[in-house]
Amino acid sequence: MSAGSPILLLAAGALAVAGSAAAQIPPPAAVASPAPAAAPAFPPGAEVLSVEGESLGVLAGVETRPGGERILHIRRADGSMTTAPAVVAFRGERAVILDWTAAEAGADATARAKAAAPPAAEARVPPLT
Repeated sequence: MSAGSPILLLAAGALAVAGSAAAQIPPPAAVASPAPAAAPAFPPGAEVLSVEGESLGVLAGVETRPGGERILHIRRADGSMTTAPAVVAFRGERAVILDWTAAEAGADATARAKAAAPPAAEARVPPLT
């Protein structure tokens, strides 16, 4: 046996131990990234209630506008349609509930939109010459 043989045997043994130990170490688990908060699901056909618990109608559908704003389309008991922004709604156990009273929800949607819209700039009339 040569003088380098014991060193070679030790190196081979060390590699064998290191190889078997590496095989026993599980790979690092993938870190789960937190899921983005999803907007609440508003199922069509769900009853829509006021904050007071009064029935306002049935949810006909949800529209998502280009800016990301979601609009609820509500069919009233008389068959007419009205709208409400999804930001004033939340999903209860058995219904979609608006953060509006029945009186607020009964107001015409266009009147609410006009009240929420910023005032238009005044038109200037050119001076007479």
